[in-house]
Amino acid sequence: MKKSLLILGIIAIGFTSCKKEIEKETEGTPIDSTVVQVDEHNAKNSLDYQGNYRGNLPCADCESIETTISLTEDSYIKETVYKGKSSKVFKETGKFTWNDAGNTITLSGSAAPNQYFVGENALFHLDVDGKRIEGDLASKYQLSRIEISEPIAPVQKEETKTKEVAKVELKNSKWRLVKLYGKTIEKNKNSNRENGINFNSDGRFSAFAGCNNMMGSYKLKEEVSRIEFSKVASTMMACEDMVTEQELAKVLEMADNYNFDGKTLKLNKARMATLAEFEIIK
Repeated sequence: MKKSLLILGIIAIGFTSCKKEIEKETEGTPIDSTVVQVDEHNAKNSLDYQGNYRGNLPCADCESIETTISLTEDSYIKETVYKGKSSKVFKETGKFTWNDAGNTITLSGSAAPNQYFVGENALFHLDVDGKRIEGDLASKYQLSRIEISEPIAPVQKEETKTKEVAKVELKNSKWRLVKLYGKTIEKNKNSNRENGINFNSDGRFSAFAGCNNMMGSYKLKEEVSRIEFSKVASTMMACEDMVTEQELAKVLEMADNYNFDGKTLKLNKARMATLAEFEIIK
């Protein structure tokens, strides 16, 4: 009998000891590192992004571009003033969309680059590829949150209509060359033709800069203001001064985006200074 009680006591002590060891191991077991911890917080659902933002963005041919953007839940109003060049206020309005990460918005009705990274009380203007701008001027591409006494006035229907007409006109328009790499181009006194470029509605273009005829194809992505020239060819005459022609040919090779307001056309490469500037021929 005593022997049996002794055996039962030993078993009970062993069971209690094992239970404590299991509890101890359970408490010290780390979380499985293969389980992904999802952080659902982002600018879209965590920041009070609705409001007004303003900043002075770098400009290729003016002092700066004073930019004001007013955001509501899913729409925007944007005002720009080209400081040192004109006091005219350009206004536009439209919807904006969020990227999948919920940290960047795209202004759907605005010409590219039209993406902004949304930060705490700030919008960061991104490049044409949707990336943060780096280098010495990086801090300049920021709009800070402001308080203004009156909301930005909405765009009048007439202005919106004018913008839409301007987009259509580019596909069937004629343009006079006025600047190349920032240098004013004077009219060629020995030629009856204008230096410039013509866009046909069928996707073909022709250009002239003092000597040979240039021609080829072009493609537009109007929603992001992108342009691509291809199959560029030229006649082969030899002229005394072909510098302007050669520079224009180089522009057609490099240009990948444009600015267009119906009266002025600028061909650009990424965010570099404007390569060529034209004015419309009525």
